[in-house]
Parts: sequence; structure tokens; C-alpha cells
Amino acid sequence: MTIHYRKLVSNKFAQIVGRKLNVTRLSYHVPKGALDPVVHLPLNNIIADEKELLDSISAEASADKYRIKDVHLHGEGKRRQMVLHLCRNHFIQTVLDDISTKKRVLADTPKTLIEFSSPNIAKPFHAGHLRSAIIGNFLANIYDHLGHDVVKLNYLGDWGTQFGFLKMGVDLKRLSREDIRKNPIQVLYEAYVHAYKQAANDEVLQTKARSIFSDMEQGKLQDLDDWADYRSYTVDELQRVYDRLGITFDQYHWESQYGINDIAHVVSLLQEKSLLIQQDDGRRIVEVGARKIPIVKSDGSTLYLTRDIAALIDRHRRFTFDKAIYVVDNAQSDHFVALQSIAQQLSLPYASDIVHVKFGRVHGMSTRKGNAIFLTDILDEAETLMRHKQISKQTTKVDVTNNPNVTAILGTTAVVVNDLKQRRMRDYDFSWDKALQTDGDCGIKLQYTHCRLWSLVQNAGECSDGETCRPESLPEPEALHLICEIANYDGVLAEAADKQEACILVNYLFGLCNATNRCIQTMNVKNEPSKAKKIQRLKLFNTARRILQHGMQILGLKPLQEM
Repeated sequence: MTIHYRKLVSNKFAQIVGRKLNVTRLSYHVPKGALDPVVHLPLNNIIADEKELLDSISAEASADKYRIKDVHLHGEGKRRQMVLHLCRNHFIQTVLDDISTKKRVLADTPKTLIEFSSPNIAKPFHAGHLRSAIIGNFLANIYDHLGHDVVKLNYLGDWGTQFGFLKMGVDLKRLSREDIRKNPIQVLYEAYVHAYKQAANDEVLQTKARSIFSDMEQGKLQDLDDWADYRSYTVDELQRVYDRLGITFDQYHWESQYGINDIAHVVSLLQEKSLLIQQDDGRRIVEVGARKIPIVKSDGSTLYLTRDIAALIDRHRRFTFDKAIYVVDNAQSDHFVALQSIAQQLSLPYASDIVHVKFGRVHGMSTRKGNAIFLTDILDEAETLMRHKQISKQTTKVDVTNNPNVTAILGTTAVVVNDLKQRRMRDYDFSWDKALQTDGDCGIKLQYTHCRLWSLVQNAGECSDGETCRPESLPEPEALHLICEIANYDGVLAEAADKQEACILVNYLFGLCNATNRCIQTMNVKNEPSKAKKIQRLKLFNTARRILQHGMQILGLKPLQEM
């Protein structure tokens, strides 16, 4: 459906003005008081031959009278649009018969690498990592749907001076392997904090921590077997949190996997290009604009950026990616500017394929008591509060006491949607009242509407599967408004992927729910005497449910059937 109008205008545009019209999103709606839908196609700028374009499209519309009634231009400058007035019945039938949520198949499949979440080992999953996890998951899901070959990477921090502190903390507290094994993440985290505090005003301990890491990187430390255990404990702990969020990864990578040989290769490349500059204090740096970026420290150990350069080279060798996307907060902007600049100075042909998807920070994210900011605590709190809400509601259909999975999904939905409905670049203040609201535009609205549609379709006693759409049985204006929302779905996905903004999809799903609920109020199914109308209404509601379900899954949610 959407492809027809996009191709019609794009092809005519290309014929007349000699360049392609790039249309990402088509917007279908019903003007106030109108009986037929219209579609707006943005032209972005006034073109010299717009009259010829309009006449050509109008001629096509006249020959295609069953689809298009009228065409005109509207707006000025970047707001210039072509408005096509569509034939109502043909529009309804095409949308309900042809709309699909199947994964796209592209002739040339792009390889898209997405690195997201990437916490440090031996630490509980901090609430601050939530945005990287769920934004990265959303991007992986939407690109996968749009036909990309997506590789989801979790690049865990297990290297650097901070791990000198961790090793020192284990020694200072005289922790045995058995001590650690009992509660590994908590014990290791406390060991790190203990060492860091001890070294805060002790230069000797600070030097020792740096020395420990330097020995680790040079392979001089004898007990690195413990390191493998720490990594294993961390992955087990992380996996439990990712399972609750519905997130999976294709591969786990580690900073430590880029050892002496990989770093030596990076240093050699930089030297060959005369990019590495020796400093008086022993450091070696690369100039990025006016900044001097350290690559090797005075003691010979490396930095995060050095390992990121090695990782970039290795990933292109392994995956031959078309895009390498890093989902990391705004604070790391300078780091990725440096990474891309150094890649360009090294003449790496894939330097321009590096994409930093940045996001703002969440402030005040803690339990209601204000105690912890670990994500497990946040999800536990959300689940508990949702359980209380469900128990107190008279309309609750599920025994939440004996079916905790429902409240767990509701709690996670509330937290995830509360985040994804924000603009990605925006910082925001976390509020439990807003996150767990059950009225208005919120995650619970999506789950409630999906459950309502599922129940309506399952309990109707009629089957709409395989039925051809009969537009004359859907004369209600509410039906046409909902069908316009359904028709907009493909364009919304394309725009959300293009702008890498989950809030575009979230807000669309809120609108879809609103249009659906208005239809349910006015278009009865159970007591409708006309079997033809009943089946067509079911077809409409089931199509809306499929779109809602698919959109929720793209966001990383698990749609419920009953709540």
C-alpha cells in the first residue's frame, strides 16, 4: 500500500527533475469532516518543475481512479507536500488485506554491528546502563526487521587500572576463591570499593594498582585464572538481568582479548603514518584537532581508546560490517570523535561507517527508599508495585499471587516504555509515579490494549482469518481512522530507524491504542447481529492487535494475553 504511492510520486519526480525523491514516511489521515483518507508526501523543497510533476501525477490519478481521487500541492519551502486524496474502499481493502509484519528481504543485505550495554565486570548492573541496553536492543530489533544482518555485541570492560584496584582489593581483604564464589558480584564489588577508598589518599596504593594492571597487560601476573572466573560470574549475573529485559546478544567480547600483539599492531600503524608523538613524560599521543589524545601511558600500559582502535580493526576483519554502531551516552562523545578521527588518519576505509548513537542520562533512578541504583533493585521494585496495583484492581483477571510472571512483565514494561518514550538525547528525571502510571500514555496502556484485543478476538466465536476485506461493512469513521493508523506503521518504522529514535514508535503505538479503543467503544462485536459486519470488525481488530504486538516486540517488550 505505502509502496504504491511512494513509488508513484518518486518515479514521476525522478523522470521530471532528474533526481530521486527520498520519502521515508508517508502520513495517512482523515481530514476533519471528510469521508476519504489522504496521504501526505513531503517534497522537502519547492522544485522548479512542480506544476509538471503535479500534472503528471494527476494524469496518473485519473487513469487510476480506483485508488486516487485528487492531487494537490500544499505548504511552502521545507513544508511543501503533495497531498493525494484516496478512494476510501480501495484504501481500506488494500490495508487490511496486504499489511504485513514479516521481516523485510533486501537484495543487498547490509551488515550492521551494534555494540550496546557493555558494563564492567565484577560490578552489579548499574541503573545507568539501562538506556544503552534498551536503546541498543530496540535498534537491533528494528534493523533486523528492516532486513539488515544484525550482530549484537556486548563488549565487557575487564581491563584497565580499575582492575588493578579490584585485584588489590581481593588481596587486601584476603578473599579466598570460596569466599568469592558464595556471592561473587557483591563480594568483588565490595573488594573494588574497599581498595579504591584505601588508595584515595595513599599514593603507594595507587601506584600499586597501576603496577598490577601493567603486569596483567604484559602477562607477568601469574594468577590470571581468577580473572576468567570473575568474567564467568559477571556474565551469569548479567544474563539474569538481560533475561528480565528480554535482551539477547550474539557475542560477548572483552577488552582483555586485545592483548600485546593487537596493541603493537595499532602502535605500528600509527607510527607508519607518523601519527604517534612522544611526550616528555613518556606518554605517546595522537593529535585530534587541538586535542592531544594519549594512546600509550608512560608505564607502557594502554588506554580504552587504544583497545577500541584494535577492536575496530578486528571487528571489520571478522564481520566486514557496513555500519558499526556504538550505543553509548553523551559523555563519551569526545571518545568516539577521537576514534573516528584516528581511523580516518589511519586511512581505514570503514572509518566513515562508525556511528555513535548517544543518549542523555537518567537522574534520580533509585528505589523509592532511595537506597540502591542497581537495575535488579529497580526491576524488583517495579514488579512489587505492579503486583500491589493488580491485586487492588477489580478488573484483574490473572491470579497475580500465583502467576508472578505477569507482574514481572508489567513492571519491566513500565520501566522500559517510560524510558523509550523520552527523546534519546534528552536527560530526564526518573519518577516512580510516572513510570508506573496506569492511565494516559504509558507502558501499561500498551499491555492493556493488547490484552483487550486478544480477548475480543479469541472470545468472539467467529473466525476472521483468511477473510477478504469487505470495506462496505466498515462504514464507521472510527474504523477509517484506525485503518489510517495501521497504514502508517511501515513509515513509522522507517522513520524510527532512520532517526534512531524509539520515541517515534512508542508515540505511534500510543496513538494506535487510542484509535483502537475508540473503535471498540463504538463497534460492538459480541452483540452485532450482522455476521458480515462482525467478521470484518474482527479482521480490523485482529490486524490492529498484530501491529501492536509487533511494535511492542520491536521495543523489546513481551506482549501479554491476559492481565
